[in-house]
Amino acid sequence: MSTLPEKIEKAFKEAIAQLPQRVLWKYEGEMKDKPTNVMTKKWFPQRDILLHPKVKLFISHGGISGMYEAVDAGIPVLGFPIFYDQPRNMANLVDIGMAISMDLFSVTKETLFDAINKIINDETYTKNAKEISIQFKDRHMSPAETVVYWTNYVIRHKGAPHLKLQALKLSWYQFFLLDVISVIVFPLLFILYILFKLNRIFFRDIKKFFKIKQN
Repeated sequence: MSTLPEKIEKAFKEAIAQLPQRVLWKYEGEMKDKPTNVMTKKWFPQRDILLHPKVKLFISHGGISGMYEAVDAGIPVLGFPIFYDQPRNMANLVDIGMAISMDLFSVTKETLFDAINKIINDETYTKNAKEISIQFKDRHMSPAETVVYWTNYVIRHKGAPHLKLQALKLSWYQFFLLDVISVIVFPLLFILYILFKLNRIFFRDIKKFFKIKQN
């Protein structure tokens, strides 16, 4: 946040200052005009905070690790995706009803304040987040047990070659799709060559015609 345009940071500070809740804000350096209900630090134990029973909302850029932590904790999300996988991650949470996604560069104090209050005061977002968390955790093995199982599986089956992608067996020209490209490019080059020859013949005949006419 400390590297964003001043007007965006100002919108966040003014909106958050109106909230009755306390806010933990990851922020590099010293914040000017920091709201009284805000605590800033360069780093927070994000997962531990999200698991705290009093947390109402997670404001995030939509990175995949943070989204997994939010789903695991059952906390609704207000997202400001910027690039890479972030828009897709946020869209998935919006589709299941536990998040609102906004454009960071057009946000205002009013739109941000309204979005925060909507998520906090509308129990639907929290309810959906809790239900998704239950579904996410309902598995036959814990993540640690899953890692141990598949590690032992690969060892037992000597690298588990039957699970490897067939793409690993592609030759270099197949990997770079040169065989596919050649099928498309060579016919086009042939057509262009024919057109070039016909064009030369056409103009040669035209020149001959005008020479004969002039004589």
